Amino acid sequence: MSAPDRIDRKEQIFAAGARLFALKGYERTSLQEVADALGVTKPALYYYYRSKEELLFEITGFVMDRVAADLEAVVRSGRPPVDQLQDLIRRYVRFFAAHPDELTIMSTQVDSLSEPHRAEILDRQRAYLHTVRGIVEQILAGRPGRPLDPTAVAFGVLGAMNWIFKWYDPRGAVTPEALADDFMELLSHGLLR
Repeated sequence: MSAPDRIDRKEQIFAAGARLFALKGYERTSLQEVADALGVTKPALYYYYRSKEELLFEITGFVMDRVAADLEAVVRSGRPPVDQLQDLIRRYVRFFAAHPDELTIMSTQVDSLSEPHRAEILDRQRAYLHTVRGIVEQILAGRPGRPLDPTAVAFGVLGAMNWIFKWYDPRGAVTPEALADDFMELLSHGLLR
């Protein structure tokens, strides 16, 4: 099998695993079910992934790589903090609208990883939150009125976006761009002006 064929097959396994883990949960999904979804034997999967956990870890690592790269690009832009937050929300929603299974896994299955995999993903999530908190803190520094806790606000922003795996359909009436705009409008001006 050529290198491109191996990469294609690995991506197919990744996609099938993500879909099944999101649909059934990691614990209730077997590698045999992943193999069946692909029409291959379970031993064939071991050529690409040594275990079900390795597949889950690769999925969570892929997500963290993508969102961290987007966040880094936002911060490196040097734009004002409000623009950074808007760009971050747009990128986040766009990515997860295209990868709903991966968002489901990140929102529900990280605790299924064993140590040290879980610790690595949680450390990466904390670093991500820390950077988002820094953007929020800059925005809040110039805000009049009652002080808001930047950690709570950062968790609120991320939590709202993370929950779209439960209800958002990118094929519906609201596009990912419009959803990002709605999030930013709500954050910028609140529900009750």
